[in-house]
This record gives sequence, structure tokens and C-alpha cells, in this order.
Amino acid sequence: MIFRFKNKIICLVLISLLLNAFNPTMVFGERVLWPSEMNLDNDLVDVESLLPENATSSNSKKGFLFSGNVKDIFTLGAGHIAINITLSGRGHAFIQYLKALKERGIKITLILVNDKAPVGVNLSAAPGEYKNPYFYMIDFKASNGDWQKYNFDRIVEDYSKYVDNWIIGNEINSQLYNFYGAASVNDYTKVYCESFKICYDKIKEANSDANVFISFDQAWDLPSYDSRDRRFDKTYGMYRYNTKEQLILINNYLGKNVDWGVALHPYPAPLESSYFWDDEYAGYDKTAKDEKEMPYLLTLKNFEIAINFLAEKRFLNKNNMLRNIMISEFALTSHQGEREQAAGLYYLWEKIENNPFIMAFLYNAQTDLPDGFNFGLTSDKNRKRLIWAVFKDMDREDDREWCKDLLDAVLEEHGYVDINGVIFSLASLSEATKITK
Repeated sequence: MIFRFKNKIICLVLISLLLNAFNPTMVFGERVLWPSEMNLDNDLVDVESLLPENATSSNSKKGFLFSGNVKDIFTLGAGHIAINITLSGRGHAFIQYLKALKERGIKITLILVNDKAPVGVNLSAAPGEYKNPYFYMIDFKASNGDWQKYNFDRIVEDYSKYVDNWIIGNEINSQLYNFYGAASVNDYTKVYCESFKICYDKIKEANSDANVFISFDQAWDLPSYDSRDRRFDKTYGMYRYNTKEQLILINNYLGKNVDWGVALHPYPAPLESSYFWDDEYAGYDKTAKDEKEMPYLLTLKNFEIAINFLAEKRFLNKNNMLRNIMISEFALTSHQGEREQAAGLYYLWEKIENNPFIMAFLYNAQTDLPDGFNFGLTSDKNRKRLIWAVFKDMDREDDREWCKDLLDAVLEEHGYVDINGVIFSLASLSEATKITK
């Protein structure tokens, strides 16, 4: 009898554990998978000791992907930082800085991604690189939708009062960073918009001043099959989408009452080149009657094309203003030399500093990432590159003369291109459509 009784107890315990496995409060409770030690009201680090004396924001539109060196934010005069954060908790290590940074006027962008695949996702059927995607679409109707919703709600509840800008998903025109499975651009975009609207409403309810963005990679106007690139055939077309086409669909699905913004990633093309101003691969179809009408890739050279497109009346928000636009990710390699990398950044600043339509631009990254491109302002061993000094001085009138001299020297060596030839003419917009925040 005692043996049977013990067996019954063991069975009941096992049944209870199985039932709790489907209870998000138990499985995703703050002491199980959620990193509760990063609670903002109980910081693990003494942030004050890391900051320069009387540290405050410069209110500059420049910023970077934050890698943990909090002192550099103020030394470099950054007005923005970005943090990648996943639904399962990766990225939360940097959250402990948010309160102190917000109090000092730093604008914070959270890039929210889903790092857990729903049950039943068939990766083997995907072509090439899409068999191993980095992230999955935030989809609250998926098999793990309850898990996604629970963790999303926790993130908004814990961090919303410190976050200025939210980016929902990463580069959603490519399933490599937002995997869903084979789908037409219409079906895929509709599913994304349904979840985006839920995220948008929750974020706005928690902080009505927050901005919510959708991010896109370089692929501005993808070619049709057997046109300019045979890779974009019918199979790839179910996983890789045309940004221009998606913007039209998003505008139709979300409408004017949802104040969605656009986060662009106009890297140089090719990535291995820092000379974006002389980029022969900027994406024009050389057979087109008007080159500027057929940009294949959106790069640092021609990103103004996206602004012109979004300035069309159909895309304006309910107040007939241009939607918020930021360059939320870009970088220049140091492979061709640190002088060239640094000069490229200053040339880009000349394009952006007086552009009233770009509310922020975020460099990727503060420190080298393990991708081999050596994009960082500092190396992975914390050695400051020349680009670090340019980033610091480029928007300081009294300190940036040397940046201009550096750029002139590099242009003289590599072929001078007047900045007016690099800046594309912007659409004629009324003052009412210009970004003011």
C-alpha cells in the first residue's frame, strides 16, 4: 500500500509538472526564464561611477548600436543608442542602463525580435541561407503565440517608460531575419501587420509618445525572375520581398490612423567598400530610360530615394505629415583603411546633418561584431579607430575642421566627387511634412 501510495504521489507530481508546462505564468515566470536580476529598480552596476561628470545628452541625431561602454555615449556626444532585445531574454544585459540614460536625455531605440521558432516550422523546405534564419516573425497566432505575447507584454510593462523608439522585427523584407515560411508578399505582409498592430497598440497604451518603426534592408526594388539576378526566382520570391511593394501593402493594411515609421538600413554596396559616394553598385538598372527610377539597392549614396517615395501623398500620416524615418543601421568597413572608413563617415554626415527628414542615424556598431567586417568605432579589443574621433567631432563646429581636411585628402587620393553629386534631390515638401522631433 505504501509503495502504491508513493507511486500515486509521483504520478500526480508528474501530471502537475506537465500541466504547468502549458502555463506561461509558470514557464516564463520571472525566476525561471525571465532575467529578473536585470530589474530596473535594482541595478546590478553602479551606473553613476561609469559616467563622465555632469553627463547629459548632446541632442544630436547621431547614435550607435550599444555594446556596453556607457561612458562612450557621452564622450562621443551621441544622442541615441539602440539595443537589440529578444523575446526570450537575450540583450537584457544592457537594459540595466536605461533608467540612467533616459534621465540624461539619451533617446533609446529597442529592436525587438523573436528568437524562438514556432512548432512545425519547416526550415528544410526553405532555399539556401533561409534554412538557418537568425530570427522568426513575431506572430501571436503562431503555435507559440502565447509565449510570444507573454514575453512581449513583460518587455513593454518593464521598459516602455524608458524607450523612445521601438522597431518590431528586423529587416522584415527578408525572412533571414524574420522567418515565417514560404508565403506570397501579400500573405506574409498581412501576418506581420496583424502582429505589428497588436504591438503598436500595447506600446502606445503604455507610452503615447513612443514611436514604432518597421525596418527594411537594402533591397529596395528587387528584380523579377531572369531580369538582373537569377537568384530571385519564384522560390526565393517566397522568402525575399520588394521593399517598395511591401510599403504599399503595409500602408493599405495599417492605414493612416496607425502612425508607423520606417527604419532604413542603407549599407554600402558592396559591403566591403567604404567609398559609398563612388559606388557603382548603387542599384541602377543601366537599361532604364531614367536611372533614378529603377534603384535595385538602397545605399548610403541614394537613400533619399526612399524619402521621396514616402513623401507621396498616399503615405503621409493622418496629419498629412511625412512619417518618421530613421537610418537605424549602417556601417563602413575598415578593411580598406581606417582613414577611408573615417572619411566616409564624415561624408555621410554632410549628407545627413541638414536633412530634416532623418530623425536619427545609428551606426553599427560601437564595437566590432563577430562578422569579420570590422565596422566598429572600436575594435573588439577596445582600440579606438580613427572613425571614433570623427564620430565625436563631426557635429561640433569648433572641432570638426580636421574631419573636413581628412575627407578632402581621401577624396583627392581616390577621386573627388562633389557632395552635391552624392545628395539626391529631395521631393519638394511643404514645411508641414518635415520632421520636427
